[in-house]
Order: sequence, then C-alpha cells, then structure tokens
Amino acid sequence: MRQWLLAAGVMILSAGCSESNEGQFPRENISIIIPYGPGGGFDTTVRVFAPYFAAQLGDQVNVLPQNMPGTGGRRGTASVFRADPDGYTLGILNMPGLVLPSILGETVDYDLRQMSWIGRIESQDFVLLVQADSDIHSIEDLQAQDRITFVSIGYGATVLAAIQIIAEQLGLMNRDPIFLTGYEGTTDQLVALVRGDGNATLSPVSTALQYIESGNLRPIAVTGENRSSVLADVPTFVELGYPDLSQLNVQRLLAGPPGLDSAIMALLRDAFLRAIDDPEFKSAAATAQMDVAPLDGELAAVEVDANFNFYEKFKSNLANPN
Repeated sequence: MRQWLLAAGVMILSAGCSESNEGQFPRENISIIIPYGPGGGFDTTVRVFAPYFAAQLGDQVNVLPQNMPGTGGRRGTASVFRADPDGYTLGILNMPGLVLPSILGETVDYDLRQMSWIGRIESQDFVLLVQADSDIHSIEDLQAQDRITFVSIGYGATVLAAIQIIAEQLGLMNRDPIFLTGYEGTTDQLVALVRGDGNATLSPVSTALQYIESGNLRPIAVTGENRSSVLADVPTFVELGYPDLSQLNVQRLLAGPPGLDSAIMALLRDAFLRAIDDPEFKSAAATAQMDVAPLDGELAAVEVDANFNFYEKFKSNLANPN
C-alpha cells in the first residue's frame, strides 16, 4: 500500500511538472533583440554571451541574436516590450540611453519599469579625453580654457547627456561651452577630436582605449567609484572631488517583456547567473574587451530605478544645446 501511494505521488508530481511553465520551458529557440545594428558594443555583448546562456538553458536550445536598429534603440525596445511574456523574446537594453527619452519629455512605446529584468551583463565607465598634444593635462586646465568645445553625438544620446552633466558639475556652463554635435557614433566623435574639431569629449573607456594607446588622445579623468584597470594612472572624478559623476556609465542589461511568468523568470535568471560565472565566458569576454559587471535580476531592476532618479536630478542640464 505504501509503495502504491509513493508511486501515485510521483505520478501526480510528474504530471504537475509537465503542465507547469518551468517543466516545459524552453521548448524552442530564444531570441535576444539587439536594438542597434551589427558591429557595435551591444551586438558584441550578445554574440559573446548567447552561446553560454544557451548552454545553461538546455542542449536543444539556441539563443539567437536579432538586430533591430531604429530610433536610437527605441524600435527594438518597444518590440521586446510588446512581445508575448513567454520567455522566448528578450532584449539587451541600454541604460541610460533608453531612460533619457522619457526624462527629456519624449513619448516612447515602452515602460522600462515594467520590464522583466533578467540581469546586467556589462557596465562601462566613461573617460574624459583631450588631444594628446593639448595643453590640457587636468580638470583645472580644462576649466582655465578661454574657449571650450565638446564634440559629441547628437541630442538625446547618452554621451551628450553625460558631457552636459560633467560640464555643469565642473562649473563650465557659465563659460558658454560649445557642444559640437551631429557625429554619427562615438568613433566618429573621437576621430573628430583627434583632427581638432574641438578640445574635449567623453567616451566609454573600451572605445577610447585604442586612441589613447596610439598616442592620439590623452585621458583626463574617469567616471566610476574606482580607477579603471586599463587606465590605472588616470584619476576618477570622485578622487578629484566630483562624487556625483561616479554614476555616469553605459550599462547593458538583459530583459523580457512585462508579465513574464514567475517560473520562467526564475529559470532565466538562474541560467543567466550560471552563464555569467562560466570561466569560459569570462575568458571570451576578456578577449572581446567587455566590461563584465554582473547584477542579478532584482538588482538590475533597482539599477533601472536609480538611472531614472539620477538623470531626473540633472534634467535642467539636458536641454538641446543647439
């Protein structure tokens, strides 16, 4: 009798598992929407991470990168937001790039605070740069310039917003700095600085590194709480007395649409953490010069709220400079 009851219990438990989302998921390939074109940092992040994520989700599952550029990342993000909450459509999302439109009063077709956050893969600090042969060697030298021209991507971009906040914090706004915008990407603005279009700019550390190592650009200060491992001689803004600037960065977070089933969410979050901790992934990420800075899903959601709060505080400094 006891054996029959045990067997019946196992059958009931197995039936329950087969009907649950966790027992069935994943049954097919998973797409990660990249809201930008091929070849950029977000594209690289997904293509490096995807096979390790897939390996943690099951032998028969592929995780497929899908580029969906348009409207500064908003088109792809809206597609993730509207997707069925079944776990098969995720997105790699840009903080604070996707926060800024709402802060600037623009209408967007997504609500980041409702997204189902799986985890953060990367966080890249910024570096303030000048030409290598410039007479600017420090923040004080920049503040002493008769004319300050920042080169940047256009209005609404993360880099321009960060430059505007830095200019305000360094007391440069009363000097009527020029914000020379319109460059198509960070690489374009770095090339513009090298040829002398302006005398300063800001860039993610990894993007700027080749221009620093080649001797074309000089780093002045970095954001973040701690010094960059690849720019160990460059002081942080925190060290220089500007603690608020530590929060300026570019983050790459994985998310699903609102309302993701709790069992599927738990499975995705667990697979995410195991993939991000895989020594082979860490090695591949280092080769790709990724700035891996993992957060679990709950902390990623907290980071999204922190981005809204931080940029809302500086909203008055983010007007279109042109």
